[in-house]
Amino acid sequence: MADAIPSMEDAREALKKHKIVIAGVGETEQGKIPNKSSFHFLSEASKIAIQDAGINKSDVDGLITAFSLVEHTFMHCTTFADYFGFRPKFFSSVAIGGATAVWMVAEAAMAIASGQADVVLCVRGDNTLSGISSSGMMALIREMCHAEFEFPYGLTTPGGYALAAQRYLHDYSAKQEHLAAVAVTMRKHAGMKENAMNKEPLTVEDVINSRIIAEPLHKYDCSIISDGGAAFIVTTEDKAKELGIQKPLVYLWGMGQGYSHQYLTTLKDLNQIYSAIERSGQRAFQTAGVEPKDVDIAFLYDCFTITVLLELEGLGFVPKGEGGPFALEGRMEIGKDLPVNTHGGLLSQAHLGAMHHVVEATTQLRGEAGPRQVEDAEVALVHGNGGIVSAHSTVLLGKEPLS
Repeated sequence: MADAIPSMEDAREALKKHKIVIAGVGETEQGKIPNKSSFHFLSEASKIAIQDAGINKSDVDGLITAFSLVEHTFMHCTTFADYFGFRPKFFSSVAIGGATAVWMVAEAAMAIASGQADVVLCVRGDNTLSGISSSGMMALIREMCHAEFEFPYGLTTPGGYALAAQRYLHDYSAKQEHLAAVAVTMRKHAGMKENAMNKEPLTVEDVINSRIIAEPLHKYDCSIISDGGAAFIVTTEDKAKELGIQKPLVYLWGMGQGYSHQYLTTLKDLNQIYSAIERSGQRAFQTAGVEPKDVDIAFLYDCFTITVLLELEGLGFVPKGEGGPFALEGRMEIGKDLPVNTHGGLLSQAHLGAMHHVVEATTQLRGEAGPRQVEDAEVALVHGNGGIVSAHSTVLLGKEPLS
């Protein structure tokens, strides 16, 4: 039976054979945008991505959506397909929290490699900021906490991340300035992103002096809520050429997942989190045949500042406990050691899971990021985190085909 389990070498050969690419991307306006439904944003982002690829809607035969925090439909992908007016032969919805968007890339690749589709539209959109009710927001806040053993005692999603942050500060003698430096870098990058929600300059002192949400996390340690949509088109190099796509193609080099826990009451320590992040990254690195030192630009899930430090360390970019100084020294900024979230991330651009991370990674590898452009960017890593640092997905993208 063991011989039947695909190895990393098998996965690598499959990606080399099919040459899976991201061929089009799109983002809508982000912010508070009243009078537009989640399906409006889904439709708008899809049209932008299809136009960016230079293809027609009729060329798309696969669809992957995420989920909505406002619209209550269990069959999200087919509900949107009906709204958008097309009949895909492959359709799916992914719902693994912040790990969703990254795994959309992988699921689209697997659908294409197995012959289920040739051109897959991956899209997420929602009117979370203007459309969610107070009861819906409360459901969101408590979603990741155990209904019997955690939430009744006051634990919410921010509280869960705050506990992880407290443990991190204790274990590694880290400082709140280290967390704040992550938010400052994201804000600096967002200042160069045309549709970022928050562009005003931010200092470490601003973060530390902002109100406490759940100690030690302050307001600016927490991601923002936004309306908007984003999408990307996944296909093969051959199909892209057949369709006459002129945009530079971005190639999928590797992918992986890692899982550690669902609820904090089942979490032993930070090492359990690190192991899940590491498993996700290592599967992607091994499939791609590269190491962390080969990555030119990283997109790390930043629902809270603590996640960026845990991911930096768990993925092997810096040793455990050294993510804070790395951030505080400005080494995540454009032009420095490892540019992270050049679009401003969830902390400053907008919150749509990691959809914007995938779009920005593609934009960077195309060389189309304008003032944010990272010089000679050839390899990008994108990481998503769902739950309270519990479910992880990683993809590695390259400017050239996997060799």
